This record gives sequence, C-alpha cells and structure tokens, in this order.
Amino acid sequence: MVEKHYLWESGALLDEHTRCKHRILREYFSRYLRVRCALPQQSKFRLAIVEGFAGGGRYSCGSPGSPLIFLEELRSATEQLNIQRQAEGMASLDIECLLILNDAEPGAIDVLRVHVEPIAAAIHAEVPRLHLQCHYFRRPFEEIYPEIKALLFQGRYRNVLFNLDQYGHSHVNGATISDINTSFGSAEVFYTFA
Repeated sequence: MVEKHYLWESGALLDEHTRCKHRILREYFSRYLRVRCALPQQSKFRLAIVEGFAGGGRYSCGSPGSPLIFLEELRSATEQLNIQRQAEGMASLDIECLLILNDAEPGAIDVLRVHVEPIAAAIHAEVPRLHLQCHYFRRPFEEIYPEIKALLFQGRYRNVLFNLDQYGHSHVNGATISDINTSFGSAEVFYTFA
C-alpha cells in the first residue's frame, strides 16, 4: 500500500470514510463516558487518551479531527453529567484526563497545538470539573510507545483509550496491541487497518 501523507499545514482534505470513522468515534466515546460515569456514589473518573497518529486536528473544511472530537465530548459529558447529577441530588463528578497527542508527520503537531490550546484554555477557564493535561510528542508510535506506557504507569492510569488511526496497518505491531491490552486495567484500542 502506498503511504498517504496529509498536508496539515495547508489544510488536509477530509475523506468520506474518515468522516464516518469520526462519527462512530464521537458516538462511542460519548456513550463510553456516560457508562463509565454512571454510578451515583462516584465523584471522580480518571482516564488517559492516547492519540498515536493525531494529525493536525482540523480539516480544510473545518471539521474536527479525532483529538478535537475527544475534547468536545469530554467537555460536553462533564457539563451534562454534572447538570444531571445536580438535578438528581447526586454529588458532582470530576473527570481527570491525560491527553497524549503524538504524530510523526512533520508539522502535524505544530498545527494541532494551534487547534488544541484554545479549546484546552476554554476548558480550564469554563469547566472546573474537567481537569485536562495535554502532552505532545513527534515520533513514530512504535518508538514512543514505551515512553507513553511509562507516563501512564507513573500517573497510575487504569482507564486508557488508544486511538491508533493509522493509514494502512504497518505502523503498529501486533505485539504492541497485545501489550496494551495486558498492561492496563481497562484498555480500549481503536485500531484502523486497511
């Protein structure tokens, strides 16, 4: 398979199959948060999201990429869950999220930061129950995975989502997927292959 490179600096085009993947990712993640944060006695939910192939964050048509979709859904869920909990007389819920954004593409992370940082700043200012940390990396996923794993262990993250939406399937080894599944208490992997 010929490898495809997105030109994030000049605005990457959004293909229809990617638009469909993003819709599924958004719906799944929204439901994931609602299910994982449903217990009345729960006051905190901690998770880490690892974007192995994060891209530039926004397409030339203005549509958000997966990192921004995660941020939008985290904000929405935190706000909506707390409104619902307050209406039902339940304790407030804090969500702590470590968002790890990695891409080996030249320039992708620079463009991504431009899109992520205003959203993260708005979350910090406007959503006090959502505690967000963002870390950026610029290396091939297989090369950076041991460092990411150590960061997750150091923070004692049990709930981890890996979004490994690569072009093709040659950038993530089966052994790495297996290691992810056995290393974390509650790991979920979105793995794209052609």
